[in-house]
Amino acid sequence: MKKNWNITVQLLSLVCALFIFNACGDEELVDPGGNELTAQKRIDHTLNVEGKSREFIVFQPAGIQVSSPVPVVFMLHGTSGDGEKFYNISGWKEKAAKEKFYAIFPSSLAYCITEDGVKSTTTKWRHYDLDSIACPGQKIYDDVKFFREMLKFLQSKYPIDPKRVYVSGFSNGGQFTFRLAVEASDVVAAVAPFGCLFTEQNKTPLSLIPIYHGLGNMDDRFFGLNNGQPLPMGAPLMDLGGMKRGTSTVCNTFGLTYANTLKETASSAFWTFNTPTKGNTNVYHLHEFKDMAHEYPNGTNYPIAATDLLWPFFSKYSK
Repeated sequence: MKKNWNITVQLLSLVCALFIFNACGDEELVDPGGNELTAQKRIDHTLNVEGKSREFIVFQPAGIQVSSPVPVVFMLHGTSGDGEKFYNISGWKEKAAKEKFYAIFPSSLAYCITEDGVKSTTTKWRHYDLDSIACPGQKIYDDVKFFREMLKFLQSKYPIDPKRVYVSGFSNGGQFTFRLAVEASDVVAAVAPFGCLFTEQNKTPLSLIPIYHGLGNMDDRFFGLNNGQPLPMGAPLMDLGGMKRGTSTVCNTFGLTYANTLKETASSAFWTFNTPTKGNTNVYHLHEFKDMAHEYPNGTNYPIAATDLLWPFFSKYSK
């Protein structure tokens, strides 16, 4: 009887290791080959940066070999949001669970700002314009430093591949993603800002990295580019002065000419700017989504999920 009981225990242990998404606890597991595996879990962290407590959520998928480094994707929320919100709605934890990489959901800090003539206190990443709209008398913290310290911490705690670090951001988080593409591109392999434009002049990236840029033609943040109307789809979009300035700025900043190709479907328009000016191999994609408002598409709020487009894009690139 004791022998049979031992066999049963061994079989149950094997089943638990194989079916790592089931409720086998949060302990690290071992697969039949003897490799130590991660269990799926959420881990909340705080990190002191510049004397300020900063928060971020780590989603760890099940089944990662602890000894084998894997990619990591950072998802940056928009104004008034936080890491919790985009942990729940972005789709990145689900994509990470399926494709076996870490997904990180940091939170920005809250500031008093005056925007469009309205004063409020809300969360904001320190994009290039934050200092100009912040109410006087408050300290504005260095979010690029926070990102670097967070990445350093994560690499000390988790099996993260330093050559495969990716960032996506929405709205204000997208603006800050562009800033990271300039100021942290030595450690980031590719970025994907959504729901924003990049208009900063005379910025010099530390490295020239691939960019996937998304926006919706029904995003009312951009109606001012078209006399208060929705953005036109396809080729006429680049006839708008503000849009052409924005895309030209990206090309000028990241070492690309303005030569591009356009592919259109019934639901989107997709530009590729990939003629390098300095012998580099980076690329800039602009993806316009028909009938999409100011949102990060997740398959529920819009028929297409950004993660289904961005993970194949990200996974092509490494440092």
